[in-house]
Amino acid sequence: MKIKSTLVLIIILNSLFAIGVNTDSLTSIIENQKGNEKAVSLNLLGESLFSSSPRKALKYFNESYEISKGKNYKTEILAISNLVRAYSRARKYDSSDLFVAKGLNLSRAQQDTVRMMEFLTNIGWTYDYQGNYNQAMTSFNEALVLFRIFNQNHPGHPDVNVLNYARLLNNKATIFAKQAYYDSAIIYYKESLEFRQKHNAGNKYIAPTLLNIGAVCYKNGNYKLANEYFINALAKYTDLGDSARIASCYGNLGTISKETGENDTAIGYYEKSLDINRHIKNVRGQIVTLNNLGAIYLKEGQEEKARQYLTQALTLNSDSRYKSSLAVSYQNLANYYLQTNNYSKAIEAALKSLKIMEEKGQRSNMEDVYQVLSSAYEKQGKFDVSLHYFKLNKALHDSIFNANSRANYNKLQLQLETSQKERKIEMLKKEQEKQVLMNKILKNEKQNYVMAIAIILFMIIVVAFVVLMKRKKDRQIYRQQQLVDEREKELARVELEKSRLKEEELQKSIRYKSKQLSTHALQMMQKTTMLQEIFSDIKALTKNATDDDKQKISQITRKITQNLRSQKDWDIFKLYFEDVNRNFYKKLKEINPDLTTNDHRLCALIKLNMTPKEMASVLNVAPNSVKSSRYRLKKKLGLSVEADLEEFIRGLE
Repeated sequence: MKIKSTLVLIIILNSLFAIGVNTDSLTSIIENQKGNEKAVSLNLLGESLFSSSPRKALKYFNESYEISKGKNYKTEILAISNLVRAYSRARKYDSSDLFVAKGLNLSRAQQDTVRMMEFLTNIGWTYDYQGNYNQAMTSFNEALVLFRIFNQNHPGHPDVNVLNYARLLNNKATIFAKQAYYDSAIIYYKESLEFRQKHNAGNKYIAPTLLNIGAVCYKNGNYKLANEYFINALAKYTDLGDSARIASCYGNLGTISKETGENDTAIGYYEKSLDINRHIKNVRGQIVTLNNLGAIYLKEGQEEKARQYLTQALTLNSDSRYKSSLAVSYQNLANYYLQTNNYSKAIEAALKSLKIMEEKGQRSNMEDVYQVLSSAYEKQGKFDVSLHYFKLNKALHDSIFNANSRANYNKLQLQLETSQKERKIEMLKKEQEKQVLMNKILKNEKQNYVMAIAIILFMIIVVAFVVLMKRKKDRQIYRQQQLVDEREKELARVELEKSRLKEEELQKSIRYKSKQLSTHALQMMQKTTMLQEIFSDIKALTKNATDDDKQKISQITRKITQNLRSQKDWDIFKLYFEDVNRNFYKKLKEINPDLTTNDHRLCALIKLNMTPKEMASVLNVAPNSVKSSRYRLKKKLGLSVEADLEEFIRGLE
């Protein structure tokens, strides 16, 4: 009776909300209620006031939660879900996170998969906001596994939107992108894109995914592929008539063209983006585009045009609303003044840019600003100040280089750990679903058995002997089937255990060997860098040294040069590399037997995903030499100029 009365109450309240009854009358109705009925009504009243009066809604949600806590799961979990939304809207994120944790624990205890997915997603974003990407990834992975299993067992369930699966894939891809694992990010963004296309999600959802993939390809240095995705996204946003996103796509295409040296094409894209942003009065978009145009014209040597665009960007940003863009404007102006020999203004602009970057914690562009300051002060003859900024530039460069090296060193280890966690969660959920399925089968069998007994009792007078014989035969078949099933389960368990042990041994071996290889490569980089710095310092001492000292210094430099050219480190590196990639050099020889030792070394460093700067450090050559070597290597491998050398090398196993 309580359930029926509650349902009737919900129907009545929904009808009242639909026709716009005064909330005061609803409040008076609730005052006469008790227990779960009152908690349900408070939830409904809070939801009706959520948009117009969020504070009152929060109060009603809290009352509903306190009444239903520990008494009625459905009402309690609904109140918790509403409280998460309400506290987030009120920007009380600590309270929101607290109720997310409560909701997850409660839904786990009740095995409520739909609510578990909701709270796992919220917790994932909380971890992401805190910068705890591993925990965020674990939460999103668990939500994905739950979604797959639930959707498989309950297709078309009204409480689950199938397109939420694509959103979860996007969440996972975003975490990978934030950790600079661009290849993994692209895989999951593409899976999300295919899922949305398969389920006809529409351009509103497909276009942003295309834009995300293009952005990750750009960060990964794959400009050709990034360009294709940006063009596809542009077509979708054009169909949607989304001017702001169209302007953004043109801006991205301009940046790709700028990176590939196609400055005229880049200018064309930027001009289109600027026209649209002006039309829709998007001030921030105008500032960014003006800065990009100014930088291109400055690079082209058209200083006056560059000055005009940069001045327009500063004028639009006169209230300093967009700090990051303001820093870029001053940075570009500093380069303009340096290029036009106005050193005092170059210093003034660079210092303004540097101040904003320090306030915002933007280290990426500080290196260029330090270089401008060092050059400008040198031109003014202030060599002590110039040296100060030169050292700052070098220190920042080294810290960024070391951070990138450490990230590459740990990348394989983190990916393996993530993969193992995913596999473990998948296995656990499959086992749980298997157990639930077995329980359902046993329950159905029991029901069928009771029905069979009823039929037998009804027909016992007529066919007693036949029924008894049939029951006996059925029991024998059932027992035999049980024995067969038990044997099959035991065999499957043994085989699974063998496979698991073998996989663990293989993974341990791969991790150990890969760690040796990465460690040795890192040591080679550090050694080469240190010897080069020592060589430079000794060379600087030669100017003021005596003849005797110069002779000793010459002996030291010869030893350093010999050490830099030492074959021993490369021999050890080759042993480690061949142990992890056994057929790599064999396949290279099959492609071109005339490849040199340096060609083999360059291929190995590309296989390890090293950047050109890192390769130059290991090979003890200038970065330009690496670019030339890569170009020659493409020819030797029979690749076209447009071909992706990294993708080709990584495809060799």
